[in-house]
Amino acid sequence: MFSTILVPVDVSLPGETQKLLSHAKAFSQPWGSTLHVVSVIPNVGMPIVGSYMDKGFEQTAQSETEAALKRQIADVGIEAKSYVLNGTVYDRVIALANSLDVDLIMIGAHQPELKDYLLGSNAARLVRHSHKSVLVLRD
Repeated sequence: MFSTILVPVDVSLPGETQKLLSHAKAFSQPWGSTLHVVSVIPNVGMPIVGSYMDKGFEQTAQSETEAALKRQIADVGIEAKSYVLNGTVYDRVIALANSLDVDLIMIGAHQPELKDYLLGSNAARLVRHSHKSVLVLRD
C-alpha cells in the first residue's frame, strides 16, 4: 500500500527516534516499503544570533547530525536513505516528501505544551499543509 515512507526524526531525542524508527520498520516490512529518514537542523535565525556561534558551527552540526542519524538507523536495523537538511522543519520535510514523491510521512508527536497550542507543532503543520498522507504516532 505504501511503497515509499518518509520518517522525520529529531536525533537529539534518541529514545523517541528509536521508538519511531522501530514502528517504521514494523509498519514498512509487510509492504516492502522503501524508507527515507530525515533530520532537520533548525535555522539559527537572526544574523546576530549566528554571530555568537563558533566558527564552523554549521558544518559541525551537520556532520554530528549525519553521524547520529546513521547510528540510530543502524541501531534499529533498518535499511533507509538518510538526509540531514537545514531550515524550518515542516517546510523542509514537505519539500523532501514532494521531491521523493513519498506515499506516507510517518512522524512522532509528543503531548502538546502550551506553546504548541499557540504556535503549532511540526506534526500539526505537516498534517495541515502536506499533500501527502501523514501518520502521527503518539506515545
